[in-house]
Amino acid sequence: MRVRVSPSYMEKLYSFYSPFYDAIFGQLLGPGRRRAFQYLDRRPRQRILEIGIGPGSTLEFYPPRTELVGIDISQAMIDKAREKAARLNSGSTFDLRVMDAGRLEFPDSYFDAVLSAYVITTVSDPRQVCREILRVVKPGGQIIVVNHSRCQKSGHLSRIEDLMAPIFVRIGFTTDLDVIRVMEESGIKILQSVRCNLLNTGRIITGTKQ
Repeated sequence: MRVRVSPSYMEKLYSFYSPFYDAIFGQLLGPGRRRAFQYLDRRPRQRILEIGIGPGSTLEFYPPRTELVGIDISQAMIDKAREKAARLNSGSTFDLRVMDAGRLEFPDSYFDAVLSAYVITTVSDPRQVCREILRVVKPGGQIIVVNHSRCQKSGHLSRIEDLMAPIFVRIGFTTDLDVIRVMEESGIKILQSVRCNLLNTGRIITGTKQ
């Protein structure tokens, strides 16, 4: 049985992290987050959704003149992201909102691309989040997820990930979720999965809506 993720606990925890999130997690998670942008179509004037925008760690990496909508469960994170957005001059627009990733307040097939970094293992219903991602992206649009994903093969590593999950969920994520399988079961067509971050513990997972 998977470790239970509490939305209220995660909201409070990431609000607590907001003043120093990049300082703590930047070295561990930043490389995968930055590398993910190598897979994003660089054409201008795309409408893009980033789920889990945090304190705005990625704002400067978007192509010029992007129409970016960024959401996060934490008001404190959104406040930090807005402060950063106000200092940028890339020609992009930044619409930053507090929102539940499992209940996206957007029409069907609204975005050219959806990015989500280190979110799916922090939510109580990852399948619902993936279904919402699929719903709001346009057919043929890009889906880019950066996340740890539980080893798909039975063995020592998968057992360790399961054993460690109750510890890591207190830090802010769980290690016992096969993110790739969840995405596939939600209807997302997986295109590739590339290892990233320290010791290759993360994955950049690219997909699309057929």
